[in-house]
Amino acid sequence: MAKPIKNTPVLKGKEAVNFYKTIDLNKDKKVSVDALNSIRSDADKLKELLKVN
Repeated sequence: MAKPIKNTPVLKGKEAVNFYKTIDLNKDKKVSVDALNSIRSDADKLKELLKVN
């Protein structure tokens, strides 16, 4: 039998502040075209593996 999944802890105090600072710093970053193409090709390969005929 599987173990129950625990709830995600709530961030409080310094951890919450650091989390929101990280979000603000990264919100304008773009994924490179090469990385995006790599992700798409990997996703296509995974879809082919999982395809049920």
